[in-house]
Amino acid sequence: MHVPDRYELNAGWALPNAYGVDRLVLLPKDPGNLFAYWEITPELDAKMKAEYQDWDQGRGVLRLHDLETGAVKEVELNGYADNWYIEADAADRTYRLEMGRILPSGRYVPLISSNTVRTPRDSISSVIDPRWRMFAFWQQRYYRRIISGLSSPEILFTDSPDITN
Repeated sequence: MHVPDRYELNAGWALPNAYGVDRLVLLPKDPGNLFAYWEITPELDAKMKAEYQDWDQGRGVLRLHDLETGAVKEVELNGYADNWYIEADAADRTYRLEMGRILPSGRYVPLISSNTVRTPRDSISSVIDPRWRMFAFWQQRYYRRIISGLSSPEILFTDSPDITN
């Protein structure tokens, strides 16, 4: 099998701008923020325009659903955007995103829905796993250094055998 070298890996190929799949993907960025990206195919857009005559006059929105509290947060979209950062209401919660349009009549029409994600915790874990304890030998060695009051550079240059064991 031929193994490409580093010059063949980027030999003029480019990633496509679109893949032809209707999708909305939601990703947790950190405990307080989410990232969404999407692709709406021209076929789906044409279908919605045919079904709703005032589709173009409506405004695009993202609706963030907090699945644990039932709260809904709405973000108005720029017409040219294909990704968006969204501020989450709280850490350690489950969210789902929905893209749709609010028509001039005020009616909301859902277009596409995302996967569900859970934002990470913003605190230290309360689980203490005994399998991850230090070995007694290393504990004695490190605690002895702390008790002796020497800093790391001082320990490196100390000739005392009882401190650097």
